[in-house]
Amino acid sequence: MITIYTDGACSKNGQKDASGGFGVVVLENNKPIKFYSKRSIETTNNREELKAILYSLLNYGKYSPTVTVYSDSAYAINTLTNWMFGWARNGWIKSDKKTPENLDLIKPYYDHLNKGYKIDLVKVPGHSGVLWNEVADKLATGQLTEEDAYAKYC
Repeated sequence: MITIYTDGACSKNGQKDASGGFGVVVLENNKPIKFYSKRSIETTNNREELKAILYSLLNYGKYSPTVTVYSDSAYAINTLTNWMFGWARNGWIKSDKKTPENLDLIKPYYDHLNKGYKIDLVKVPGHSGVLWNEVADKLATGQLTEEDAYAKYC
């Protein structure tokens, strides 16, 4: 069974000089097998949350029929499990007649679902002591490198 914890982070969120990243912790049978992080500039926390989940879908969505991805982002989970389906039916337009933000990340997720990729998304409370969510957060913020994560948790 594959379980994945994801998190996204951004400093100076919403500002022109914002920078951020995402972190991913992959567990197989409750043991860590992969730590991954990537940094970005001119980003937002919501973009990084979506990137982490998209990374999980693309890399593990065909791996096992029981991949569960935990995220602390209500925005990302609502977008990818609910809102995007209505947007797609409406030609990728929201009810306020505007184009959804982060569509460049949402559409590939949607397209891969339609190709048979699958993950189960579950909301986990953020910053509440859930070990692997905390590790994903540290990877996303750059407080922990992939190498250090392997040394500490494997």
